[in-house]
Amino acid sequence: MNKALLSSNNLNWCTPPEFFDELDQEFHFNLDPAATDKCAKCAKYFTPETDGLKADWGGSRVFCNPPYGRNIGEWVKKGYEESQKPGTVVVMLIPARTDTSYYHDYIFGGKADEVRFLRGRLYFTDEEGDPKGRAPFPSAVIIWRSKDMAQSLRDMVLDLIKGEPMTANEIAATLSDRGQQVNRSDVGPILTKAQAAGKAKNAGKRACSVTGRSAIVWTATEGV
Repeated sequence: MNKALLSSNNLNWCTPPEFFDELDQEFHFNLDPAATDKCAKCAKYFTPETDGLKADWGGSRVFCNPPYGRNIGEWVKKGYEESQKPGTVVVMLIPARTDTSYYHDYIFGGKADEVRFLRGRLYFTDEEGDPKGRAPFPSAVIIWRSKDMAQSLRDMVLDLIKGEPMTANEIAATLSDRGQQVNRSDVGPILTKAQAAGKAKNAGKRACSVTGRSAIVWTATEGV
């Protein structure tokens, strides 16, 4: 295993640009709290000298690829705590080590809005963007949203499907047309949670007007 990647102070294993760009298209990040001057992903960022663990992330759309050393749990805790501030979204790239205490304390049990386990292993780069090596473990993307943002998006989704049954992609496209920064991956978990709460239901399948493929159509339950 590459011990350098697991160093508490090593920020030189940079996120693959293609991987970041795909997430950035979805979330439109404006803060990178675990960066160096050379590998920062956003115009606003914190370095080890300015210490993202002590800085305020509130009100930002955060991308964080923290050092993977012994204090990674402090970064996960920070991500969860900052996401409780209004108008905040935190997206964190970490090892998929689900047996760790920080997964149980700050991710599982509904604390994170989404956990996306990545297929295969990521290839990190150095500060110049050159390939540096493959991660010796699988990775996951953890997403926390502040309650006001999650609630607002949920209400918009439910309002849409009160009017007519829609697929998740149709909902995302409609909200995007209205100026909301919404992706299909934002809508899916909302519909799943709304179904579990009795606020939305599966109304069958039809061809999605966005993708052309057969997809589940969702509608709000009576009384919503």
